[in-house]
Parts: sequence; C-alpha cells; structure tokens
Amino acid sequence: MLQIYQDIEISLTGQLIPPVVHVKQFDHKARKVRCILYGNDVEYSIPADAILTYSGVRPDGKLFHYSSEALENDKVEVVNNRLIFTITDFMTAVSGRYPVDVILLDEDGSVLGSFALTLYVERSSAGNGKIVTATYAGIARAVAAGVYECFITEPGNFGINTDDGLGYKTGSESVLIDRVEEKMVECSIDDGGYFNFETDERLGLTFSMDTDGHLIVDYNEEG
Repeated sequence: MLQIYQDIEISLTGQLIPPVVHVKQFDHKARKVRCILYGNDVEYSIPADAILTYSGVRPDGKLFHYSSEALENDKVEVVNNRLIFTITDFMTAVSGRYPVDVILLDEDGSVLGSFALTLYVERSSAGNGKIVTATYAGIARAVAAGVYECFITEPGNFGINTDDGLGYKTGSESVLIDRVEEKMVECSIDDGGYFNFETDERLGLTFSMDTDGHLIVDYNEEG
C-alpha cells in the first residue's frame, strides 16, 4: 500500500500556529503524519510507556478517537522518537477544515503533552468514496453482499437485485459497472444441449435444479 508521510515539527511548550495537513477526500490510509516534538526548543523524548491518542470532530459532527490502547492498534505509534499517526478513511469521508487534537498521557492518564493540527480534507469531485476507490473486485464483493433476489425475466434473461450500497444511479456511467453487468453472469448452451451458467466466484452464486426442472439459485447462504 502506498504510504505518504508528512513531517511536521511541533512545540509542546510554545504557542505556535497549528500546522495544516492537506489530504484528499476518500484517501484510503495513504497518508501518515510524522511528528517531531520539542519542549523548550529541545527535542522531546517520548516515554516508551506513553499512551498516544488523537481525536477530532468531522464537519458533519461525527467524532473520531484513536488510541495506542486499542485492542488492535494500527493507527498510532512511536518510531525512532517520532510520533506517527494515520489519517483514516473515517477522517477523510467528509470534506472540510477542522482541528485534530493529539495528546500524550502517562500510564495513570496524566497529560504529558498535547498539541493541535488542522486537517484540511479537500473535496472529491465525485462525492462518493465507494465509487471513487472502486475496483472490479470491490464492486463484485459489494454486489454479492447485497444480493436479495435472483430471477428470470420474460425474455429469458437472468437477473439479480442487490442493495450494493454503491450509490450508483440510473443514467450515470461507470466502465466497471458496465463490466459487472456484462461479465459477472454468462450463459451458454453446450454441445450436449445443456444450458450453463458461469458466474464470477466473488458473487457467491450456486445453481441447481429441482426434481421438476426448476432453476434454484443459492446466494448469501440463503435459498
């Protein structure tokens, strides 16, 4: 995964203007902020047992809070006395400009130091992260997770209804959606005269026939 580090210098004792970190809306964990901390103009030595947290409120009012005490911490760490934290998907879901507070605490919860920075999330042109970052495999998984009906149309075409959550509207254009429509399910008649379905394995569909010759389609572990 591509990772971009933005290095900033922070004073824990001086009154400085908070640095601005620019990111693009829907960035997917691509950017990390690496902080060099100073106290009284001397590089601050981060204690090995320090608890690291960062938090803020997005422009839509939703709160985020990450801590090194998380059960599975992959958001914040200290490497070579540099505090490194990740700009998460949640933080970039909404465009706008807002403060992020970073706090260092000791084991007892007393504050060792704190500082703020300004996160500037530049608006994406599409306004839909699921489409902006979509791959064919991702769309296939989204379709599979949302399948709630399989059917045969009057002309004999095989159809799927799915709540895929992609936010794709009729009249829009996407070459990957087109590929899904054309390639995800293919039908053919073999030399023996049998009608065959071939589906992308990510769709998770299985086909069978009952004793009366009716097609049965299983999906999402349900019939």
